Amino acid sequence: MTNIEPFLKKVRRSIDAHRTSSLGGYSSQKISESLEADLYGTADAVILLYTIGELPQSGSREHEGLVKTLQGLQQPDDGLFIADSHHPVHRTAYAVAALELLESKPCHPLSGLHSVLSREGIQDWMESLDWAQQPWRESHKGAGIYAAMVLAGEVDEEWEQWYFAWLDQEADPETGLWRKGSIHNGAPLFHHLASSFHYLFNLNYRKRPMRYPNQWIDTCLAMHDDGQIPLKADALGFVELDVLYTLISAAEQTQHRANELDAMIKAIGSHLLSSITALAEGPEDALIEDMHSLCGTVCALALVQSVMPEQVNANIVLQKILDRRPFI
Repeated sequence: MTNIEPFLKKVRRSIDAHRTSSLGGYSSQKISESLEADLYGTADAVILLYTIGELPQSGSREHEGLVKTLQGLQQPDDGLFIADSHHPVHRTAYAVAALELLESKPCHPLSGLHSVLSREGIQDWMESLDWAQQPWRESHKGAGIYAAMVLAGEVDEEWEQWYFAWLDQEADPETGLWRKGSIHNGAPLFHHLASSFHYLFNLNYRKRPMRYPNQWIDTCLAMHDDGQIPLKADALGFVELDVLYTLISAAEQTQHRANELDAMIKAIGSHLLSSITALAEGPEDALIEDMHSLCGTVCALALVQSVMPEQVNANIVLQKILDRRPFI
C-alpha cells in the first residue's frame, strides 16, 4: 500500500507557492518573488484544489477572486481567452471548464468560435484538423471546441448530436480510435490514443458509448505489450491520465479481455504510485514548479485511487474532474 499523503502535502505547498499577490490569482511561471496571475496557473490551481477537495466555498472572497481572475482573461471582442501558450481553443476550453468547477461562466459570448454553430460549420472544423500527422495536438481543438461551446451554454442539444454523429461516423473499426483512414503511416500510434482520450471524455460527459470498445482494448493491450506507451519513472505528466481514463472507460462497457485489461490498469496504476512516492521524497520544503504537469498526475492519481483503493493510503477521496465535466 502506498501512502500518498506526503505527496499531497507537497501538492498543497506547491499550489500555495504559485499564488500571486492578487486575490484568486495563480501563476504557471517558475516560482519567484514576482509572480503574475495567468490563465493556466489559475485554472490548474482550480483543478488541483477541486481534486483534493479544497476548492474555496462559493461566496467566499477566495472563490470570487478565482472567478474574477479567470473571467478577466477573456477578450470581450471575440470571447476567446488570453494566455502565452496553447491554441486559442484550448485556452478557452480550459478556462471555461475551470469556471464550471467554480459554478460560473464567461462574461462574454464566444463569438470568435461562432463559425461552428451550424452543422456544416462544426463538420468543417473537424474535417480541417490534421488527424494523420498531429492528432494529439489537434485534439485540443477538436475536443476543446465541444467543451468550450457546451460549458459556456453557446449550443443546444441538436448541435451536440451533430458533433457526436461525426465522431461516430469517423471512429476507426480496426483500432477503435479516431480518425479512420488517418491512423497508419503518420504520427506514432500513442499520439492517436492520446488524441482519442480527448474525444472520449466528451462522449462520457453525455454518457454515450464508445463505438468500438473491444478494438480499443485490443489496441491498448498491443501497445502496452510492445512498449509503445511512453511511461516515465518519477515524472509528472498526462500519459498515465490519458491511458488509464481510456482503459477504465472501456472496461465499463465490455468484458472483452477483462483479465488482461485489469492487469494493464494495475500495472500503470502501480507505476504511478511508485512515481508519487519518489516525487514526495526530498527536502521538506521542496516544491513542484510545473503546475500543468502536476494537474495531469494528480488527476491520474484520483483514477488510481478509484480502481485500486486497496493500494492507496489517504485521508481523503480524490475527486475526478472528468466525472463532472469534460476537458483537461
